[in-house]
Amino acid sequence: MNLKKLLLDDFNMDLPISGGIGNSIDNPFLIGKTNLSYYVGTEMAVLKYLGLGRRIEWKTIQQELLTHNSRRLDKIKIETKKTTEDQVITQIENFYFDINDCLA
Repeated sequence: MNLKKLLLDDFNMDLPISGGIGNSIDNPFLIGKTNLSYYVGTEMAVLKYLGLGRRIEWKTIQQELLTHNSRRLDKIKIETKKTTEDQVITQIENFYFDINDCLA
């Protein structure tokens, strides 16, 4: 999956991202060099458009700065909610963003 291409094709959003699929500390989304305030906006845009694509609602529960393999990462924990005809399904998910280039 190339998230950058999917976001561009589906939502006309060209975000400075590459790398993994963000589902683990060893496979984070990589945010390219950008100014300090913009990388947070990029993280939120990625989560927003992933939510739209998955047809879920979500909210941030926690954000934490981590260091892993000499890289700085943002771990964002979200609660997702999907409503079906007969139930509401909630889950907790973690997404990892490598922000090392943004903080250099």
